[in-house]
Amino acid sequence: MKKQIVLSLLIILPFILSSQETNPPGFKVTSVGFSFGFAGAGVANTNEDFTGLAGAVNDPDLFIDPSSMERSRYNLGFGGNVSSKLYLGLTPYSKKKGTYRYDRELRFSFGTGSGVRRSFNYYQITENTIDTLTSATSGNQVIADSNIFNRYLYAESFTEFNLGVAFIFKTPVERRFHFTAGAGLEYAYAYRAYARVEYYNERDMIYYAPGNKPVWEEMDYGFGPYNWNNDDQGTSSINNTNLSGSIHFVRAHIPLGIHFRVSRKAESFFNKVYLFGEMNPGLEFQMVSNDKTYLNPYFGFAMFGFTYRW
Repeated sequence: MKKQIVLSLLIILPFILSSQETNPPGFKVTSVGFSFGFAGAGVANTNEDFTGLAGAVNDPDLFIDPSSMERSRYNLGFGGNVSSKLYLGLTPYSKKKGTYRYDRELRFSFGTGSGVRRSFNYYQITENTIDTLTSATSGNQVIADSNIFNRYLYAESFTEFNLGVAFIFKTPVERRFHFTAGAGLEYAYAYRAYARVEYYNERDMIYYAPGNKPVWEEMDYGFGPYNWNNDDQGTSSINNTNLSGSIHFVRAHIPLGIHFRVSRKAESFFNKVYLFGEMNPGLEFQMVSNDKTYLNPYFGFAMFGFTYRW
């Protein structure tokens, strides 16, 4: 009797096991990658924002009173950063289709970068007539002016560590080229944050004929007068002062990418290697301790990237 029971179990056990449904994982790791790129950000650059930055550093004495200065035309309200990232891609399983959806991807990123956000450029000119010289032979006069030019440059700089997640939709990946789009979120912590302060001073003696006084104008390569002969001496200094608190970033973006399969040969290692470029337009929340939160238009670009998929 026992032998009959055991024999019966051996006969029906394969049918019992085959009838049980397997539940594959909801996601499986299918790709790794790397990218190097840069980003641009629109930043606040009013005198009030300058005062806010001055109040968030360890040495506010390095900051001037902007109300007594002229604002340079180079105060454009732009910032930027460079970064490198590692990627881990997970493919979701569809219970409805009973297979993994290779046209979808949950992508995690880990990276580091450095950049500049708020920047300010101020200057001040002091002019004084020192003497009027008269030629003993021709009687022509030459006026000698003393000019003091001071320029102050400020840049909010940082080095960050970032973590990101994005859900990606893909066009057919078996093609040589395919495109991706989705939605992503990134958090970054600036483990080093400081203000870079540059000071330039020029003291000029300028000589000119009466009625032909030089016109001071900010030029592409700096600041100075046209139609002049001068003898100048200058000094400069560069200082850094750390922020007394920290900077955190939260970036919401839309990843838009184009991907190129390196090889079409199925047996080749490079059949699973893709080169890609990706744009990431979005918004950035910049949270500065001892100051406030800034909302910056943000545009990232992965200039060079590659992924390996299996």
